[in-house]
Amino acid sequence: MISVLFFSGLLGSLGHCLGMCGPLVLVVGSQFGKLSWWERLSRYLVYHSSRILVYAMLGLVAGALGLLIGLGSNFNYLSGIISLILGVGIILLGFRYIGWLPLGRFEGSSAWIGKMTKKALKRGGWLGVASLGGLNGLLPCGLVYSALLAAVALGSPGKSGLAMAAFGAGTLPALLVLGMGAGLVDRRFRQSMARVAGALIILVGLQLILRSAAGLGWLPHWMPGGMMIF
Repeated sequence: MISVLFFSGLLGSLGHCLGMCGPLVLVVGSQFGKLSWWERLSRYLVYHSSRILVYAMLGLVAGALGLLIGLGSNFNYLSGIISLILGVGIILLGFRYIGWLPLGRFEGSSAWIGKMTKKALKRGGWLGVASLGGLNGLLPCGLVYSALLAAVALGSPGKSGLAMAAFGAGTLPALLVLGMGAGLVDRRFRQSMARVAGALIILVGLQLILRSAAGLGWLPHWMPGGMMIF
């Protein structure tokens, strides 16, 4: 699941994140003035490291919640039902990114985040850049929501934090290249990558549902070559 979340972040960044987070990344870059290439890169690395750290912290909280409701190694009836519900939620979000399910406007910058962003832009410097990255990590985003649902299902703060960090690392290349001035990716290509990311998210949800059903005894486990798929 951790590797799938990394690739969903990677492909999703090419499709979704460039459109949603791209403008904010470009605004941040406009504050760097006439800095050298290396100085711009170092500031963007601080920005994205802060963003990924926020994802990891959200993952820790999600994993603690999953552990609290019994989604760890001690599988029981209640945790199985909850896992089934999480799997359905993840699949619905995946359908949203493929374009099969119009869920309306459920993401966008909250008012308080906009106000904090303005303050961080005025602050400037390394602290301002780090603050902007952290705020970017808190932006309401369906792709992040689906990754967090998967992180809850892991039922372990450590694994969930690692999963969200892997997801964030996957989003790094596209946004870093954009910030350094390579320009936006073609819109049709972005839409295609968003659909692929949605398909990966659906696979995560499907695997979670099958794992839960097998744990509940509704169907046999599938373990090709000794590796448990569900």
